[in-house]
Amino acid sequence: MKNWIKVVLIIIVVCILTGGVVAYRIYTKPHRDVSQEKGVSLTAQKLCDAFRANEGEANKLYLDKAIEMTGEVAEVTTNQDGNTVVNCKTNDPLFVINCTFKTNPGQLKAGQIITFKGICTGYIPDANVVINEGVLVK
Repeated sequence: MKNWIKVVLIIIVVCILTGGVVAYRIYTKPHRDVSQEKGVSLTAQKLCDAFRANEGEANKLYLDKAIEMTGEVAEVTTNQDGNTVVNCKTNDPLFVINCTFKTNPGQLKAGQIITFKGICTGYIPDANVVINEGVLVK
């Protein structure tokens, strides 16, 4: 009976140590610096069309990848974290490319053509494509 207790305690200690090491590695993992990555260059309309035509294929091409996108600013807002959020126009007035900037891009106005780089993090059907960690290129 005592051998079972020792084995169980050893297993518990090993699990706790493994969990601690995994948590530490995740917590100290460096963040991506999208400004140093080569981005896939495309327009807001092309990104919109790709996701609307075939979401699965577009996910393979763009999801979690650096995107360098050019588009016309539709709206500039600030989110609850104080980050600048830019919506870029597409041919569909109800569909936008939504980019949250990690640094302040400065004064942007509706109608302005901009190029920015960010990480494509998903698609909300019939609403928008989400890009995070954005940095203004020009």
